[in-house]
Amino acid sequence: MASDFDRLIAKRLRRRDFMRYAGIAAGAGVLASCKKASTTATAASGSPRSPIAQEPGGLKVFDWAGYGGGEYYPKDEKAVFTAPYEKATSDTPTFVLFENDDDGFTKVATGNAPYDVVHPCAYRFKDYVDLGAVQPWDPSLIKNFSQLSPLLEQLGQIDGQQYFIPEDWGYIAPMYNADQVQPAEDSWSLLWDDRYAKRIAWINTLEMLVIAGYYNGVADPWTMTDDELTQQRDFLISKKDLVSFFWDQSYDFWLKFKRGDVWIGYAWPDAYGYASAQGMNAVYMQPKEGRIHWSCGLGLFADSQNYYHAHDYANTWSSVDTASFLENFYYYGHANTSVDLKSLPPGVVKALNLDNLEAALSPPLSHPESWISRRDVYAQYWSEVKAA
Repeated sequence: MASDFDRLIAKRLRRRDFMRYAGIAAGAGVLASCKKASTTATAASGSPRSPIAQEPGGLKVFDWAGYGGGEYYPKDEKAVFTAPYEKATSDTPTFVLFENDDDGFTKVATGNAPYDVVHPCAYRFKDYVDLGAVQPWDPSLIKNFSQLSPLLEQLGQIDGQQYFIPEDWGYIAPMYNADQVQPAEDSWSLLWDDRYAKRIAWINTLEMLVIAGYYNGVADPWTMTDDELTQQRDFLISKKDLVSFFWDQSYDFWLKFKRGDVWIGYAWPDAYGYASAQGMNAVYMQPKEGRIHWSCGLGLFADSQNYYHAHDYANTWSSVDTASFLENFYYYGHANTSVDLKSLPPGVVKALNLDNLEAALSPPLSHPESWISRRDVYAQYWSEVKAA
């Protein structure tokens, strides 16, 4: 029977589980913004913008399941997500939720997402811009923007403009039970170490091809040729029999890791945080090939009539309070670098390398999860791995 601890983290982890392209995530929002005094600005069309008092309000946010509705965090925390924004703007936002990035983008691309703000992850940013669905932000209207990591904010810049405000982030890396496992080296090779056959878990996504690419020395695993993809496909097929199971939900991986069914797995930092909190001798590895870091951010719809409301909302999302809540409750990183690390669980600080963030988010320690122009081709090769 699941413990109270397991039921609590199930709620936390399942929010992240909806983000299934490959370990790309989203964050929570504690809102603390200041209403702007500006009365005019110029829209992309060249016409003056209406001041915030003349905007319709009723900000519509298109976001991950688990945000806005309050079902993935304690009821007494719900006000933390909305009250400061509502106080600053006298506006109550409406949240419409999507289950994954692909589903969300499809709704936007088909004209079925008439919202103000969207919260995709970085591998989808360019798709929204190419579609013409979003407009650039004005960082000068986001007071807390200066507290955000420049390394992460660069990921939201396309054609020299800040189209997205990256907020939440995390790693993809091997995790193992040090009571049972002694890696030959700190490397992704642990995910196919034949000494631990049937004690290994892989995630059920095409990003396993990218990881194989890093391990096998491909120059850019996000833009592999057909020959390179064939090599990674065949390599993974040759190692597949070592795998106990392919996980779709991080919670499922956590339960099997906790029970000892698996000792090694592709993992997100939240799983390490829970293992650490339970006193397990878990190690969240820094592989020599580098971790992968994902990030997700806020986009402003091109036809939004709530330009200033949206900037207030982004400012709230960018606050220290938001960052602290996200890191304490979800075990995800946040782009705000002003959080007092002493206020966070030591396991979270260690898992996210928050005390050395600039180095941790840069090669060779980690590589940003990137847009894949041939995603459909990658998906076909990954389906062949699963079918083998």
